[in-house]
Amino acid sequence: MAQAADTNIGYTARSREAFDRDSALQDAILYQIVVLGEAAKGALAADPSLESTLPDVEWSPIARMRDRVAHHYWATDHEVVWQTATVAVPELRRALTAALERLGEAD
Repeated sequence: MAQAADTNIGYTARSREAFDRDSALQDAILYQIVVLGEAAKGALAADPSLESTLPDVEWSPIARMRDRVAHHYWATDHEVVWQTATVAVPELRRALTAALERLGEAD
């Protein structure tokens, strides 16, 4: 999850204008959101206690965003995607960093 978040953050650093005009960049950001959501689902499936052990990680919202992008791609709102990529993903990354530090693991 940390790697996908970092990749996404790197993509959004290119600017909103680049995102608006470059469909490949849009696809790359959407893909990383799908990866994040799938990884969150997989982590919780492997260890359901993570949700209570690491409550600062927004497990459900990123999983729901993944479902929306994957299953309702035709109705994807680029403003929602951009807000997710530039606000929610960096917040998720900070929560993951804190969680990994608490668990004593490197990312």
